[in-house]
Amino acid sequence: MRLNYKPVLAEAGKILGLAWPVVLTSLNWTLMHMIDVAIVGHSGPGELGALAAGRALTFVTIVIGIATLSGIIVFTARFDGAGERHRCGDVLRQGIICALLLGLPTGIAMYLWADTVTRAIGIAPEFTVAGARVVQMMALAYPAQLLLCAMSYFLEGASRPARAMIVNLVMLPLNALLAWAWVEGRFGLPAAGAVGAVSATACISLLGMILMAFAIWTLPDAQTMRVRAIDRAAWRRAFAHAPALIRFGIVPGIAAGLEMAGFSLLITLSTRLGSVATDAFQAVFSLHNLIFALAIGMASAAGVRAGNAVGEGNPRAALPRTLIASALLAVALGLIGAIYMLFAPACVALFSDRPEVRTLAASLLRLLAPFMLCDGLQLIFVYALRSIGDQVAAGINGVIAFFLVTGGLAIWLVVLRGEGPNALVVAAAAGMVAALLLQGGRFYLVSRAGRPKSSD
Repeated sequence: MRLNYKPVLAEAGKILGLAWPVVLTSLNWTLMHMIDVAIVGHSGPGELGALAAGRALTFVTIVIGIATLSGIIVFTARFDGAGERHRCGDVLRQGIICALLLGLPTGIAMYLWADTVTRAIGIAPEFTVAGARVVQMMALAYPAQLLLCAMSYFLEGASRPARAMIVNLVMLPLNALLAWAWVEGRFGLPAAGAVGAVSATACISLLGMILMAFAIWTLPDAQTMRVRAIDRAAWRRAFAHAPALIRFGIVPGIAAGLEMAGFSLLITLSTRLGSVATDAFQAVFSLHNLIFALAIGMASAAGVRAGNAVGEGNPRAALPRTLIASALLAVALGLIGAIYMLFAPACVALFSDRPEVRTLAASLLRLLAPFMLCDGLQLIFVYALRSIGDQVAAGINGVIAFFLVTGGLAIWLVVLRGEGPNALVVAAAAGMVAALLLQGGRFYLVSRAGRPKSSD
């Protein structure tokens, strides 16, 4: 019997078409953070530790906000798949309202209590003061970053990710230049080290928010999707339905925060193992984020196609579409993982001038590289589960894997047994494997049933 590969190839083409702009968008944010780490890592001892201390807190809070907004992709993709594009603008307005409701109070709270919270999470004393200043500067960017995320999610869900990609690619070189100037004290700016790097990110985030709004306003089908509706009735509808968006995203948001808390615990524990371990782990974490950026792009595409399937009234199609995306990602991440293992010293050389940091970072990278594939694949299943309405189970699985397994194992190995930096990587790898097994198994069971769960 002759197999027909044309439908598979056609679907792979659709997924890649949706994925590559999101990959570049995600890479943009990852590269922004990697550039910050690289510039700060060369600016002097202690600065990278301050950046790590601040991010141990800010990463958790911003990830909670971003995950809480994940319903924007899901609902927009469903309306698009159902041929109801005129309802997409309503989702955009709901997302803007939710982004402001999340971003403004969080930013204010983090700015006012940065010092208290930084000390409370267990950062090493020598990094707490500078880490708190990093938190305060990132807090100023929260509203703009969440608005930027909400609008980017809308474009992804509407199968228009290229516009979001263009905005983010404009932001990257500007952020790199401004970070370099603010860290080193160029162009009349003060030499502010880690605080300068995050100050640059805050400024560029505001610019990116403005550019993203322009990208949506000028869409060729803006009238069809009703994104330009700014009348009172449109905003009344948005306020009325915004709680549904929050309800959809609240479990993913809490779960993402707990997942990130597990990784932030690793960063926190690294600050207690000395500056060499702190800097080395930051380098490895940044390289992991590079792979994760690729996974986000493919996961977004898988989520959109799964959401389209639900909107089309054919939820069973979510399973093959997601498996095709998983196969494509496995090939890409397998190649990058091999590069990390073979050329680890060269990969980590970007992040520090200190030989002892480079040696340790290369060792940690080789240890973690094979497990990064698991982390990427589990993310695809997370996005697919959200799109078929099973976001609660996906959140619970993430908490088990990254908060309980990763966090619990890290505490046992480092705090109770007194083991060194390798224990941080072992804990991270264990969580990645657990996440793949839990999320992959759950998606297979639910998608086989062919019945989307309630989104509310």
